[in-house]
Amino acid sequence: MLRIDTGARARVVDLFSYLTPDLDEQAHHESYAWIKALRHMRVDDVPLRSRFTCRGDSLWWFAELYLHKEQVVVDLMRTIGAFDALVARERPLTVAVTAGRGGRIVSELCRARQIRFIGASGDGFESIARLDLRAAALAAGAFLSRLRAPSAPRSTGGVAAFVHRAFWRTDAGDGSAEAYIGPVLREIEARVASGAVHYVGVGPRTNFRARRWWHAVAADRAPGVVAIERYAPARALGSARAIWHERHRIRRALSGSAEIRAHAVIRGCDCWPIIRHQLAGIALLQFPWSVRAMDEAGAALDTLVPDVAVTYAEAGGWGRALALECRRRDIPLAGLQHGFIYRHWLNYRHEPDEMQPDAVNGKDRGFPRPTLTLLFDEYAARHLRTAGRFPGDALTVTGSARLEELVSSVGRLTAARIDEIRTAAGASHDRPLVVLATKHREAVRVLPDLAAAIRSMPDVQLAIKPHPAETAAAYDEVTSAPNVKVLSPTAPLADLLAAASALITVNSTVAIDALALGLPSLVIGLPNNLTPFVDAGTMAGARTTDEMRASLRRLLYDQEFRRQLARATERFVAEFRPAGPSVSDGDGGAAARAAATVLALADARRSSRRTR
Repeated sequence: MLRIDTGARARVVDLFSYLTPDLDEQAHHESYAWIKALRHMRVDDVPLRSRFTCRGDSLWWFAELYLHKEQVVVDLMRTIGAFDALVARERPLTVAVTAGRGGRIVSELCRARQIRFIGASGDGFESIARLDLRAAALAAGAFLSRLRAPSAPRSTGGVAAFVHRAFWRTDAGDGSAEAYIGPVLREIEARVASGAVHYVGVGPRTNFRARRWWHAVAADRAPGVVAIERYAPARALGSARAIWHERHRIRRALSGSAEIRAHAVIRGCDCWPIIRHQLAGIALLQFPWSVRAMDEAGAALDTLVPDVAVTYAEAGGWGRALALECRRRDIPLAGLQHGFIYRHWLNYRHEPDEMQPDAVNGKDRGFPRPTLTLLFDEYAARHLRTAGRFPGDALTVTGSARLEELVSSVGRLTAARIDEIRTAAGASHDRPLVVLATKHREAVRVLPDLAAAIRSMPDVQLAIKPHPAETAAAYDEVTSAPNVKVLSPTAPLADLLAAASALITVNSTVAIDALALGLPSLVIGLPNNLTPFVDAGTMAGARTTDEMRASLRRLLYDQEFRRQLARATERFVAEFRPAGPSVSDGDGGAAARAAATVLALADARRSSRRTR
């Protein structure tokens, strides 16, 4: 919040109320361009992409992920866009920050725009010392985790499936325990010899909100999956130790780049203190973690020597580390789409030169993409071909096994069971149930507006389904409304969608699933990654409390509006021909197609090795 004085009067305003949807969209594009431009900035007289490497491979692929995930750059662009819109409309003489963060950037904007800034400009950034303390804690946790269990046994051949332990259910010891791609893994197991699929668990077993330091040394009892630390003893982490010792030298090199320093001046506003802190995060946190992930992935591959590797996190930090080490060993990697690929997700957006070998560093063979990426539909394939610059032969559409399973699960529910689900979610017989499925960090800014809208609709029951990586406590701020109930993160999604009359989300893939079920969705927090679906008329959209209330009433009670959404969905689905529940080609469905594709990669590798 800002206090502005125009000379005629002084008042408090919400800075981001001046950020129009067009300006917000522009901020995302500018953020993407700013981050991508960094790879060309010279550090020690060498382009950043070429300057920092591990075993010849560029670490740029991890630096850009850090900047994108932190969201600091896009927040800078949004703040600058909103501030300039405020100045154009209000012509303030003085500005002061009254609540929230942003003093640093607002003070710099005032200086650049020749407006008097009143008050302190500090943003309370974490000091470099505290940032390094966090890095030391992560390094210590990595060391302690080696004490947890003995080394994993060696193997040769088969399938190595790299899965996140946080999403591995403990009620089964096979591939069906995996929350995202379980149907595909189960199908692979049915087609190979017993024991030929090796599950390698990466990441912590608990989500970040519930994580504690002692989890690193606790016994890993998840059945069927082996922690990657068991494949990578301390002696296998030589590169990780080397970059750990170099971390401050890397930080100084980044902050000492004149080109990066000049790049930190954005639209005349000097953002250097904020950018310098981001660079420190890359050097102290991201690079040491990334190289350790590479060391661990390499050690696991050397122990298992699989014919093919599989993962569903191929575009993130762990997936990129795995892809680099698979490429180094000539092991094919299949990346399985597990959720909607958002248009603003930098993980899947690449420039043409990034897909090519580095002209300066001949050892870097370009972006570490999987050998083959298995996709839900042509919508995703088109995005990866255009925005991702993936070659056509690196993509194949196999459909969404999880969506097929969801549709099947919903179809098996009886009317009596649906009534039980509604009652458990707090809905009475005559009260429609609306489900909110989203991530708290993406919805936090619009939750108060949603709570106000629901509070004014006592005839509607809202059930909040937290993301599996969150806890129910994250939504305590919304539960003050009597017609709101927060469910367990483990509540079955199929049950809730079957019982719901409408879905609300910010960015969740669940809205895409709802299209196949004929369940209408309301997208809030616009603009966001679901904006194209709102623009296409397949989903309703709302920004304010009044719009949310009005849109919900139309979704729940206006039958003609629901028919309009259904017709738009039919057109959208026809254009992109999703390979999913509507496809009936006698091959067993998406899981069978995906499993056959993965095993074909393994067959090709075995054949290639025999002919050498």
